[in-house]
Amino acid sequence: MRIRTQFAVACSANTAWEAVHSPAVAAGLYAPLLVMSPELRFPERFTTGDRIRVRLRLWGVVPLGSQRIVIEDSAGEDGTAGGRTMHDVGRPLTGPLALLAGWHHRITILPVTARGAIWRDELTISGAFAPLCWPVFAVMWRWRRAKLERLARSWEARPSRLTP
Repeated sequence: MRIRTQFAVACSANTAWEAVHSPAVAAGLYAPLLVMSPELRFPERFTTGDRIRVRLRLWGVVPLGSQRIVIEDSAGEDGTAGGRTMHDVGRPLTGPLALLAGWHHRITILPVTARGAIWRDELTISGAFAPLCWPVFAVMWRWRRAKLERLARSWEARPSRLTP
């Protein structure tokens, strides 16, 4: 099952690409509803080959389990010149989401203008538990989109918002 959204962000493709690799942006996307914290520490920037285990807590209190983030970057796979994709091919390890058989989160950034880009955000999940998770993720992807659109307006002016 797939959840996908695509939208314009008010920042350059390079700035959006840096945001994709920012642990601070990733951790802040669902806050305060869902708090993501590393078991050890976040790297300064996500890079290909990173394997980070994180804990998820509802409202920062109720444990929801842990997840492994595994980063793989690629370029040009969307057929558009300048497009770049970050793949999270990790998976939920504990908690209710660990019942999913498959997990692939893909974020593609496409350049449009010097100060504008397209952000494509896609999650593919599989397994018997996927139909139960799909409605929740569909709502979360709308939340992500709204938050990313709002945050992107500040990234060009204040790049410090991209660092942990």
